[in-house]
Amino acid sequence: MKKFLFAVSIALFFGVSFTSCFDDDQDSTPARYLEMGIVKIGASDQVRVLTDSEWLLELDSYPMNFDFEEEQRVMIQYSVSERNKENSEYDYLVDVYSVQEVKLKDVIELNEENRDTIGEDQIYINEVWVSGDFLNIDFQFYGDGEVHYINVVKDPDEQTDDVSKVYLQVRHDARDDEMVDIYRGIMSFRLEPLQVENIEEVELIFENQSFYSMPYSQIEVDYEYGEEVE
Repeated sequence: MKKFLFAVSIALFFGVSFTSCFDDDQDSTPARYLEMGIVKIGASDQVRVLTDSEWLLELDSYPMNFDFEEEQRVMIQYSVSERNKENSEYDYLVDVYSVQEVKLKDVIELNEENRDTIGEDQIYINEVWVSGDFLNIDFQFYGDGEVHYINVVKDPDEQTDDVSKVYLQVRHDARDDEMVDIYRGIMSFRLEPLQVENIEEVELIFENQSFYSMPYSQIEVDYEYGEEVE
């Protein structure tokens, strides 16, 4: 039963590794790949996905019960049916076996108005990683069917004089839901607003907070964007 806006079925994706390269072996069973990306609808309504590894995939086949929308963030499991031909607009033609929408949000900067309303309920962080210009959070929490709010926030009071280090928090508002079943989900957050002028890379730091249920004290990931921001 789908109990939350992030379907529990997303956990089934985790049996397949993320990849940004393709196997050249011609096996009878095509290799399957798992990537996240942004939907791009072509001029003739072709469904395409620009992956975080910067491949433009055109979908030859996909689950018909999923409605693709322009600029929607998705996670797809697929195999390559054809490499790009000369003058083609895409890199690979692919067959998609499963697709999951990934909620995409902006990082929220705390201020006097939202500081006390953003939520600080218990949450377990399974993994934090950067792909492309996105921060991805794999998390779990307890609930009983109500919609929960997950955000990543930047607290100005936590920042230091070192602009290459950005201190962030994952915040959870359970909205008074009961702690009955465990739910798992993935969300992505836009990182471009965190770029710093004249710096090519920033370090994103999640220090342990009282509302985190995790065995480590700090998470650090690098966000390298490779060019100066004008």
